[in-house]
This record gives sequence, structure tokens and C-alpha cells, in this order.
Amino acid sequence: MLDDATRIIFPASGEVSLPLLLTPQVLRCMAAGPGGHPLTVLLDTGTDPSAIDLGLARRLDLRLGEFALGSDAASDSVPFTETVLPWLRLGDLSLRDLYAVAMDLSRAPFKVDLVLGYNVLSQLTLHIDYVNSYINLRHPDIEPPEPGPHGAILPLHFADHFPALTNLELLCGQQRHLLPLATLDTGSNGALTLGRDVATCIGLYPDADSSITQDGQGFTSATAVLTGAHADLQLGPFMLHTIEIDAPMAGPGDLGRSGRVNIGNRLLARFERVSLDYRRGLCVLG
Repeated sequence: MLDDATRIIFPASGEVSLPLLLTPQVLRCMAAGPGGHPLTVLLDTGTDPSAIDLGLARRLDLRLGEFALGSDAASDSVPFTETVLPWLRLGDLSLRDLYAVAMDLSRAPFKVDLVLGYNVLSQLTLHIDYVNSYINLRHPDIEPPEPGPHGAILPLHFADHFPALTNLELLCGQQRHLLPLATLDTGSNGALTLGRDVATCIGLYPDADSSITQDGQGFTSATAVLTGAHADLQLGPFMLHTIEIDAPMAGPGDLGRSGRVNIGNRLLARFERVSLDYRRGLCVLG
């Protein structure tokens, strides 16, 4: 087993801003690294730790450990091993000795060479500007941006290592459903994903008249997804209307677990700007 000795070297300003590749509504940017070719990087608050494509790791002749099975959003049987990428540069910000799991990312629904997860993001403050399509990565000693006139600051909690918000309410017809914990997942292009048990409570299940089955895709495997439901969501002081809801139809995977509630970029983008301050435990919306 390899040790995680990931280090971030910030520029003198303490922050860097990078243009975003927001299609298909996930947070990607370009980076420089070993091998001489630009690398497509996903910033994913729903991944722990970081990950690198196995084929890329082999081409770079990185040291690989023993293989084991892990999980992604749609599967509990994902082969992976461990490795360390010696360096990665995001604009003027550098990573050294990036610890990552190596797994086959070639089946992901979008191009991705590297996924930066909790072991990197927890060492900085992540600011996302959905309107102007850029991200800002700043040293945790620097305060996060203040919310706009219609924004708010909410406590940031954690489910395992994933940032989360608490005590949301889902309004479906005349019914109100308390959602005790909802993870914030910048690697998801969905709006609100519910575990099957939670989805059933609001009438989203395979035999429901309004349910539509579509194909979904995790990093490594496909899964059937139920869609067709909409509801309003009370999130702190915000009432968000007509939120699209989906749920995995069957099978294992992280998003299919009991009680699971996951907020993706399609919902987060409604706030236009989002900041996640891991050290202070703050979520700035708007």
C-alpha cells in the first residue's frame, strides 16, 4: 500500500483561476503533466481519493501496486490499483507526488485523464463560477468569496469525505420529505439523484406511470436510471422549483445505497456561483 504524500504548491498570490470545460455539466479543466501532452482533469467532490486512467499510468510507466475491487457511482466491482503521479500543473498551481488510484477511465461518458478528489480538494478552497465558466483554487488561509446580494453561507458537513448539506426538504405534491444529508457532487451532471428507497417515497419506481428508464454511466460501468420525476427543494433559505430527479433502477454502486441523496451540477448551477471551504466548513451559494 502506498502512502498519500500529495502536496499542493500555490503561486505567490495564493490562488489560481482556470477556464472550465462545462460540457456535459461536469467540472473539467486542462492541466500539464508528465508525457508532454495536455491532460483533461475532472474536479470531483464525489471522489476519494484522486484517480488516474490506468492506460495513461502504464504509458507513463508509473509504479503500480496490487489490484483490488472498489466502487464507483454504478458498480461495486471496479478493479483499481494505487500509484503516484510525480507532478501536475494547473495554471500556476502545482501538485507534487499526487497519490491516486489507477483505474480504467476510458468508458467514462466524457474525456478524462485524471480525477482530482478529496485528497487534493480538502487542501484548498474551491470556487466555481458557472456563469463565467471558470474555477478558482485558493489557499485555505484565504477567506472564500462573499455571497452575492441574494446568496447565503451554509454550514458544510461531510458524509465520509464528501462535502454535504443537511436538513433539506423535498416537496412533491402535498407531501414534504426531509432529506437529512445530501452530498455535493461536482462529478455528476445530474440535478438530484436519490437512492432507490428515497425515490420510492416520492413515487419514482420502475412501475410508476411517469417513470422513464434511461441509460446512465459511471466512470467504469453503465446502469439503468429512472427519470421523469420533478419536485421542489427547500435548501437552506432557498426554494428551488421543478428539480429533475433520477434514481438508479437496480444494482449496486454508491448512488444506489439506502438513504442516498446526491446533488449534481445541474442543480448547483442554479446558484451561479458556489464555493466550498473544506477547512472552515462553509458552503457559499450565490
